Amino acid sequence: MNDAELNGTGHRLTPICIVKAGMAWITLNRPEKANAVSSGLLDEVLAAIDAAESAPDVKAIIFSGAGRNFCAGADLGELLEGGRAAVRTLLDRFREVCRRFETSRLPVVGMAHGAVRAGGLELLLCCDAVIASKDATIGDAHALRELLPGGGSSVRLPRTIGVQRAKWMILSGQSITAVQAVDWGILHSVVPAEDLTRSALALAQEMSVAHRDTLARAKSLLVASYTLSKADALENEIRTLELHAGTPAMQTGLAQFVGRTHSSSPRNAPHAEIRNVPDAI
Repeated sequence: MNDAELNGTGHRLTPICIVKAGMAWITLNRPEKANAVSSGLLDEVLAAIDAAESAPDVKAIIFSGAGRNFCAGADLGELLEGGRAAVRTLLDRFREVCRRFETSRLPVVGMAHGAVRAGGLELLLCCDAVIASKDATIGDAHALRELLPGGGSSVRLPRTIGVQRAKWMILSGQSITAVQAVDWGILHSVVPAEDLTRSALALAQEMSVAHRDTLARAKSLLVASYTLSKADALENEIRTLELHAGTPAMQTGLAQFVGRTHSSSPRNAPHAEIRNVPDAI
């Protein structure tokens, strides 16, 4: 990957989604509002996900925010003006964006900087991995505006960082640094601001080595582990692998691993040659 390809214009799939370097870059585009998410913007994100998943040349999604901040949360003006009906309308869309991130056939990498608050945090909790610049600060912040979590932080945050820390973040509304967020498990890694884009790309490339079918099923196992009992989740793991065993992706991958074929791989990225490895993993 050279700088020209990464910094080029790419080709646009939707108003907020551009394909560059094999990735769909979906960018929240309300910088004047610190990328506060409205119902309209959430509809745009859903359309961008559709477009990315339909594009055969896309290996992963990189999700970011334009301007100085990643996302300050929901559009409070929309909630104030629309009352209870607006809460339901906006949060139904928000929940669908989170569901689509978690179940997408593509890896979803969050790329955060500046302020990450409330709904911004909730969006990142749905990504498969998140990388942030050192200037990022992360907080739930709902309580500071007499709000309650509505986009999933009361569910996903304690599962990510533990109950004690989640209670502190939600009840105090206070923020933590990016470095602390790595230690707590919210972020995968932190890099200098000037390295954020390239590092996000590298992370997305690392997480998109497999065929889309393989990635989708692997992600489905992780999602199911939250909702199923331990015994059911373990059974679901075997059952999913049974279904996957007949796919061209797995058959070709196994054959290549044991050296039975040198045909071109159906996967999304080239693989280094494996030598002197036993026929087992």
